[in-house]
Amino acid sequence: MKALDRKLLRDLAHMWAQVLAIALVMASGVATLILAVGAQHSLVETRDAYYERYRFADVFAHVTRAPRLLEAQILQIPGVAAVELRISKFALLDIEGFVQPATGLVLSLPDHRESRLNRLYMRSGRLPEPGRADEVVVNEAFAEAHGFTVGSTFKAILNGRKRALTIVGIVLSPEFIYAIGPGDFVPDDKRFADMWMSEKALAALFDLTGAFNNVSVKLLKDASERGVISKLDTLLEPCSTAMAAPAPMAARTSFRMLSLTANLSSSTSWPASFRRSFWPSPRFSST
Repeated sequence: MKALDRKLLRDLAHMWAQVLAIALVMASGVATLILAVGAQHSLVETRDAYYERYRFADVFAHVTRAPRLLEAQILQIPGVAAVELRISKFALLDIEGFVQPATGLVLSLPDHRESRLNRLYMRSGRLPEPGRADEVVVNEAFAEAHGFTVGSTFKAILNGRKRALTIVGIVLSPEFIYAIGPGDFVPDDKRFADMWMSEKALAALFDLTGAFNNVSVKLLKDASERGVISKLDTLLEPCSTAMAAPAPMAARTSFRMLSLTANLSSSTSWPASFRRSFWPSPRFSST
């Protein structure tokens, strides 16, 4: 054994406590990295599976008013796999015992078939009956924030008229994991609700029978998202006030993606902080 090797072993024997501490810190950093990256991958895989199972759309567009006859033309756009035409309107909510202003987004549900896209997961209750303008299903976060259950009632101003609404179901939606109201930057489950109503009833309330103002599109696997959006904008241009957008640009999806991105950043930055904090850079003397 060389003299330098023997000296190294003697130094390690004298500094065994410091060496053990450094080894434990390094092990903690590696464990943090493995756990955080594993959690990130698990969240992403769970999100993707949820989106796929409940047919989360890839492209969304909002128009002022358009005839349902456009559905066939949208389906003919290369790369489009499925289309869902809906009615989407905002409403002012009047909740007993809640003095702050509250709003809700009301979306239509097909009356005689299952939704092709953005399907709901029923937590309790049932879907509204066809044509019933007094029945709604609401997102779970809003119901929990106000202590609502199936059978609870509240009032809403729809197209200038106040109506009493009965909650017949509580749901989860891949489209609205976070309930973010217009002009808000963070979720506020007490002041904003996502609601679904019979398509026939909602169309009658807003004079949109035979028309739609919201379209969701599911793309084929290898489709060009930009190309589909361009053709969809051209098709809807005569009746549109906003451009079509891919799902990650929607406010609620962006908030969700930001959370996952923050988790990924943490999973890579925390282990590095262990190294910087507990194992400082070596200092060399000039002698």
